[in-house]
Amino acid sequence: MLDLIRLARPLNLLIMALTMALIRYGLVLGHLERGLKQLLGEVGGGITRSDILTDSGFGPQLPLHLFVLLVLSVVLIGAGGNIINDYFDTRIDRINKPDQVIVGRTVKRRVAMAAHLVLSGLGLLCGAIVAWRTGQWPLLIIPAFAIGALWTYSTTFKRRLIIGNGTVATLTALVPLTVGLYEIPALQRSFAAHGTVALADGARYQMESDFTELWWWVLGFAAFAFMSSLVRELQKDMADVKGDAANGCRTIPIVWGMRWAKALVLTYTAFIILALLALHMLIPALRGNLAYWYIQLGIIAPLLLSAGFTYNAVHREEHVRAGTLLKVAMVMGVGFAALIRFLP
Repeated sequence: MLDLIRLARPLNLLIMALTMALIRYGLVLGHLERGLKQLLGEVGGGITRSDILTDSGFGPQLPLHLFVLLVLSVVLIGAGGNIINDYFDTRIDRINKPDQVIVGRTVKRRVAMAAHLVLSGLGLLCGAIVAWRTGQWPLLIIPAFAIGALWTYSTTFKRRLIIGNGTVATLTALVPLTVGLYEIPALQRSFAAHGTVALADGARYQMESDFTELWWWVLGFAAFAFMSSLVRELQKDMADVKGDAANGCRTIPIVWGMRWAKALVLTYTAFIILALLALHMLIPALRGNLAYWYIQLGIIAPLLLSAGFTYNAVHREEHVRAGTLLKVAMVMGVGFAALIRFLP
């Protein structure tokens, strides 16, 4: 059982769940808290938070039990995808990391396949319940797409040029985006119906139901997840080049060579860093010291270190080390959502 849990990669699943929680309670709630702070500053006259918030409905609008089901859906499908990936990668892993092979040794192949089917099925069921209870049936396509994409990636796309990396990057970007797709429409409906608040002096204030800025924030986090995942997948391809080549994979370092793969990693990393610096200059809320130092030390610094390790990497362990630093940058990037409420 312990090895089956290892196959699911619990640390990666924890990061996925943490990402969704940060988008809901850091970004969405933080954005609302910033709006409330700005409203109190505009109204003045001794009006306090309790004067405006006359009910307990302020905050994310997706009910907590449905949000938990949404997180479970993503985590279960991710676990199933990790297991099926190792199921089809057994021969590759015997070359790249022979001491870490689980499927076919301590976990029987049929058990791994059954675990994938059960976990993916439960994930789809949880996603269907959330789509049904919220009335957003079109969003059921997200878990269905994820299951199909993870299966196709494991069986076909991983061995093809470029499309495999793009598939994983797209699925990574869907994790924060899924929260926004459920939360923001619910917020718009709630604010349109109950956005009028009464102040202590008898005046009434209509709170805006336009969440364009929040949409841009969600898309920004999704774009960061997409680009950083592209870098991470290239680093993994370079680390696993020996086993991939022996099993007929057509990854970028095999087809175009390690120099081109490293050049792409450095180019993508430079693009991410330049985008972060441009956003810092263009968005007033990011010009404060808190945002500046967090982005510089928490995100850009590990990105630069990862790029440096990739540039100098020769052996598999060095590529793995570069990937670990990139994962630190990814986690810190998502962690920025917790600071949204403190921005000016």
